[in-house]
Amino acid sequence: MNKKNSIIRNIIHLFYSTILANILNATTLILLANFFNSKNYGIFSVALALAMIMNFFTDLGVSNTFLREGSKKESLSNTFSSYIKIRVVCLLLAIIVFSVGIHTFYQELQILYMMYSLLIPMVIGLMMQGIGITYFQLTERMQFIASIKIFSAIVLIVSITLCMALKVDVRLTAFLYGFSYFIAGLYSLYLLQKNVKVKWKSPFQNQLVANLSPFLISGLFIMLTPQLGPLVLEKTLPLTLVGLFAVAYRIPSALYQVPGVIAGAFFPLLFKTYNQGKLEEHTRLTILQMKIMSYIGICMTISLFYLAGFLVTILFGDEWASAVQPLKILSFIIVLQGFNIAIADGLTTRGLQNRRTIVQFITITIGVMSLYYLSVSYAVVGAAFAVLAMEIVSFVGYILTHPTRNMILTKVILPYGSYFSISFILLHYLLSKYPFMAILTTFISVSAMIYLFDKSTRALIKGFIKKKKQQEISHVTNGRQREDENNAH
Repeated sequence: MNKKNSIIRNIIHLFYSTILANILNATTLILLANFFNSKNYGIFSVALALAMIMNFFTDLGVSNTFLREGSKKESLSNTFSSYIKIRVVCLLLAIIVFSVGIHTFYQELQILYMMYSLLIPMVIGLMMQGIGITYFQLTERMQFIASIKIFSAIVLIVSITLCMALKVDVRLTAFLYGFSYFIAGLYSLYLLQKNVKVKWKSPFQNQLVANLSPFLISGLFIMLTPQLGPLVLEKTLPLTLVGLFAVAYRIPSALYQVPGVIAGAFFPLLFKTYNQGKLEEHTRLTILQMKIMSYIGICMTISLFYLAGFLVTILFGDEWASAVQPLKILSFIIVLQGFNIAIADGLTTRGLQNRRTIVQFITITIGVMSLYYLSVSYAVVGAAFAVLAMEIVSFVGYILTHPTRNMILTKVILPYGSYFSISFILLHYLLSKYPFMAILTTFISVSAMIYLFDKSTRALIKGFIKKKKQQEISHVTNGRQREDENNAH
């Protein structure tokens, strides 16, 4: 196995790549929102949601069992070949099942053409990308994940820009959107071919399907949660309003992936510490992950809340102004996700996936009912509150089911939640008319409280600064020694 990166280096790779990829992907969707009319954008959003669901069925949770089993072994060739075989079989079954399902539930030709144009190439491409991303996540070489994400986003925005410039048909645009993911999938396989030798004739590794069901069900719920909006709302609202909700939801759903990159760097490490019986170290890492993710989530929520009107007007135009209020409501899901993902990953890597699954089942059930009834009564604003309610239910559930909930509450949730609430409420009351000033002062207030009252974080920051200074001094000293040696010669 090739040399692994440090967790800090992996976080940096995932952080810049996720931000850049999300900016490019969001730009693509913004271009499409301006290119399509609201009805076509509503159909596209439903097709995109189905593509995400179909992509899950090419995995069925086996990526998590591959991470679990792979973290126990030095050689990955046999396990990796079994992992690929499972995913190829799942892909073929998913295409067959979804083709039947689409024809059963949709009869309008315009919708069918859009779905088939997008679904097939996109799902094949996502599967190929997923294989590469999972392998490089396990081997802790996130620079390759960064390369795949950025390459995918660049191909996507170039193809959509050309579609708009040439004013091609809506169905061809949808196909090229999906085909861009296919091209990026081929790039992922190219990177794998250069970095790993797969033993295709090796015996199948049964461990990959052992205790798979909790990961399967949990993964299904994780995938369904962001797709519930378009799928439920198409039954309760006109497609034009579904498009409006999609525009409002698109920005926070892209942004909350940014704190999620921290989870991607911690996840294999958490598995390893638990498998090695280091429970105290596992808890320490979980708390550190929560602090980093919640702080990033707080900063993003504050920014999005105050800039909602500005972003919608600039990115989508005045005709989407009705999306501003839902977007402000949805901005709070980012800070909740910062807590939720970290706590849930702590459960998964402790072998408590069943607890995570139960919480997700309750969340999905409440979410479907909330989306249905609130959207019927309050349209898009009601749907936004329903999505926020789902995150709150998850938040409470994960806390109650975590074995170290008292430590998590006292060290992260209560202090960091208080810093955010106090700063936001007070400064919003004083500076709501001055959004940029409100953002800056809230950032400063939250950061100052964390530095002053969180001793472990303060010590970590001081240690990092001290280490940097020592490295600089050492670099200067070594440089002078080499210069003196050269002068002596």
